[in-house]
Amino acid sequence: MENMVASSREIEEQSVFDAKKFQVMRTLARFHGCDLETLYGEVDASEFEVHEVLRGMIAKSEVEASTEPSSARRLNEKFTLTLKGWGEYMKVLGSIYELSE
Repeated sequence: MENMVASSREIEEQSVFDAKKFQVMRTLARFHGCDLETLYGEVDASEFEVHEVLRGMIAKSEVEASTEPSSARRLNEKFTLTLKGWGEYMKVLGSIYELSE
């Protein structure tokens, strides 16, 4: 019984993470990469959740972070989907819309 409760909780947490991950992937795909401020404004999640999703995606090599100088003379981190990230995004889109081959 405890295993079933723990498993259902883990599944629920994973689906919430996947929904947040999809929102981040969609935003990165739409803007062809963006900074944290843009992600915070476009993704319906807290800053902590966005950071957690990005950290997981960077660990899986689905997102690449690069630092660029901004006009305000400070460094600005920009995130873009890697080839692996685009593949994952297309796979998720295909499962949502059931694209035929």
